[in-house]
Amino acid sequence: MRPWGEAPIRRLKPLARAGAALLALCGAAAPGCALLLPAALAVPALAGLVFALACGALLAGRVAWPHLRRAALLREAVNNTAVRYAVFAPDRTLLDRSPSCDMPGFDVPGLGPRPLPPGLKLDHLAAAAAGPGQDRCRSVTEVIAAHEDDSMAEYDWALPDGRILQVSKRRLSGGEVARFALDVTAYRTREMRARAIHESVPAAIWHLDPEGRTLAANRRLLDLFGGTLPDNLAAAGLQQLGRPGGGPFGLQPGQEVEGILPATRAMAERRVIVVASPWLPGEEGQLQAVLMLLDVTRLHAAQAQAAHFAWHDPLTGLPNRFRFQQALTDLEAGPEGGALVLVELAGLGMVNDALGLAAGDALLKEAARRLREQVRPLDQVFRIGGSEFAVVAAGLRSQGGGAAMAARIRQGLAAPVDLGRGGSPIRACIGHAMLPEDAADADTLHRAAGLALALAKREGEGTIRAYEAALGEQVTRRLVLRERLSAAVATGGLQLAWQAQVDARTGAMRGAEALLRWPDGPFGPVAPGDFLPEAEAAGLMPAIDAWVLEEALRQKAAWMAAGTGPEVVGVNISPITLRDPAFPRRVSAALARYCVPAESLEVEIPEVVAARDLDAIAPVLYELIAEGVRLSLDDFGGGSSALAHLLRLPVDQVKLDRSIVAGLPGGARERAILRAVSTLARGMEIPLLAEGVETEEQRQALLEEGCLVMQGWLFGRAVPAGRLAAR
Repeated sequence: MRPWGEAPIRRLKPLARAGAALLALCGAAAPGCALLLPAALAVPALAGLVFALACGALLAGRVAWPHLRRAALLREAVNNTAVRYAVFAPDRTLLDRSPSCDMPGFDVPGLGPRPLPPGLKLDHLAAAAAGPGQDRCRSVTEVIAAHEDDSMAEYDWALPDGRILQVSKRRLSGGEVARFALDVTAYRTREMRARAIHESVPAAIWHLDPEGRTLAANRRLLDLFGGTLPDNLAAAGLQQLGRPGGGPFGLQPGQEVEGILPATRAMAERRVIVVASPWLPGEEGQLQAVLMLLDVTRLHAAQAQAAHFAWHDPLTGLPNRFRFQQALTDLEAGPEGGALVLVELAGLGMVNDALGLAAGDALLKEAARRLREQVRPLDQVFRIGGSEFAVVAAGLRSQGGGAAMAARIRQGLAAPVDLGRGGSPIRACIGHAMLPEDAADADTLHRAAGLALALAKREGEGTIRAYEAALGEQVTRRLVLRERLSAAVATGGLQLAWQAQVDARTGAMRGAEALLRWPDGPFGPVAPGDFLPEAEAAGLMPAIDAWVLEEALRQKAAWMAAGTGPEVVGVNISPITLRDPAFPRRVSAALARYCVPAESLEVEIPEVVAARDLDAIAPVLYELIAEGVRLSLDDFGGGSSALAHLLRLPVDQVKLDRSIVAGLPGGARERAILRAVSTLARGMEIPLLAEGVETEEQRQALLEEGCLVMQGWLFGRAVPAGRLAAR
């Protein structure tokens, strides 16, 4: 093999030599003709000779031109291809090369496409490319060794600028060495990128032949099997979950399938998601399939934990409210019925406040443990609220059985538990109901047991109550009452009745108290003691207080315009309104709207409210006093009375508690309290008013102790405004 373009040129060499000889002969003959021939013949002879030379030159050019053109085209094609070449003599002298050859040893600055210096050898090129430095000799040695080593027919070479050349080397018949280079930087970069992606994906990649033997894998597959790559799919023990598909190894191509890798000495059991490719062509025409395995063991564990927490209380481990509802539904669907026991711990908030939340959590966990110990194996225990537990006992049909279980639970909880400050019992209230005796379905059963628990809580800690039909009737009545009360407040269905406050010596009217009435309730007239608690529970008291204030002042303005009625009107205001900082401004605006003097309005404050909320209501009351509104301390002398209330609240009147009046005249205790309160009121120059006076004996006893203003049936019942004015 010769360098490209050399064969056509070799064939032109004889023609070139013949043309040169002819030209030499003509050049030598021209002077001879001029000397030997006469002048008349010399000119034609020279002309003929020139013509012959021209024809010879044209003939030689015509013969040589195709060969020259073909050689030029071949050279141009070689120079324009992506392959670069260089040809060296056996002694490594460079014979020919591409104009821009950048193979190893040719990356010499300034060499470029210049003509080759005679005798330029690969050794010189390698030394010039290596440059100065300690590694120069080693670099030259490596280039020469690669050149001389015939076994290195194909190899890659990285250039300093980051490019990668694929070098092919062939030794020719005359001992010359031809080297070809192709820039494969882009291909190698893609290959390396593919390999990097192959290694960095978060899934294990496994190449298998049709027999399931391992062909290739990435690092994650090795990690998945604990560092040892299985020889084949069977050795891995992969268990497919679900029906097999029609693709490689029973897997549907592209479809996610869950599988299990069994436990080994090095690895625990793992859950994996497997996705298979279709059969793909591999090397030498062999088919292969690629499996992608994603380890989802931790995800499965997290899902299992999340599912557990979705159905269980994380603190006690008991099933939660969702499971409780399902258990009630199952109890309803079952043929044998059963019992529902609700347990609410008492004092959990106090434990949290006094000992911390950790102590409260310990109390709940201990209560849960004891509850599980006190029930039958088939009974289910649930935590359904902060301190509320439930027991569903299927097949327990008798009230005696439910009561026995409740008693056993109470006894089991009562054992002392040490929360860091000595042992104390776990106290609880318990209510229970039966299915189908007390309820026909799950919701009604839960409601019945809840009513029994509410009754037990009202009666005190440690109480057990079974459901009774009367409890349901009471709740139904209260629900209807609350619904109708909301409508009555919105549509003006409430009324005010007025009860006179008189001078017990002369019978003259000194004032009147506005008393709220609901004449058209759902079951007829409803007493304030029945509907006011429902109004407070339903959040209706602010609206009711606002209506009472407006109606009382409107009526006072009407009496003033008629020149009749009491001097002072008293209204009862709920605790929630007395704590409202905006209440004094509303009172002032209402007084101005109806042109009623502030001293004509008296706001009554229940003694129990003053005792419980004195700090909260004091700013509001002082603003009312500053406006000129009168204050009356109601129910004084009862269990919540204290001298501090009179000292901190400069009230205009003290109303004696009804329990004292009811015990007169014979009760020694009541008489002693009356005497003490009367003496205190006189000493502080505060008028004393007694309400609930029904008999002449009571009036006389009150007068004897210095109480002059009274209110009660003895002086008249509560009546509409028109009848009070007529009196």
